[in-house]
Amino acid sequence: MGENMKLIKKMMVFFFSVLVLVSIIGCVAQKGANVKHVEDKTIDASHPRATLVLASSQLSGTLIMTNVRFGAVGNFQRTELSMQNLSKHKLNLEYQIQWQTKDGFTINSNQAWHRFSLAPKQIKNVQSVGKDPDAYQIHVVVRLPDDFSMDSQKQKKE
Repeated sequence: MGENMKLIKKMMVFFFSVLVLVSIIGCVAQKGANVKHVEDKTIDASHPRATLVLASSQLSGTLIMTNVRFGAVGNFQRTELSMQNLSKHKLNLEYQIQWQTKDGFTINSNQAWHRFSLAPKQIKNVQSVGKDPDAYQIHVVVRLPDDFSMDSQKQKKE
């Protein structure tokens, strides 16, 4: 009879452990789903080596990145991509391209913003060269010219 009690205790501990594990996994899965849903509106990571980050929330659903291409220029990587205005209004924008290593570390320190305009449905090609042999992937950050919240947040951290 003592062995039966030990077996029952072990089974209870096992079922309790499974119940706790299922509860934890359910909470983590729900939290992850919410984060992904928010990111889908401002981040396009559909290309394995290029990510479009819409730094101005007003741009969500109005701008897409297409036709991303990479190639070698000597020891460096070169990229060309297209950005298209999906809205019915002219967009005045700024962008910067941040080159990264395969591991995701930023390798260029040039953080200059480049201005451009897109008419409704217009497509603009953008090119950049990663001036480091380890350059592999890019983050293209686009914002409205009057959206200086990113700069002010950067200055607060410094």
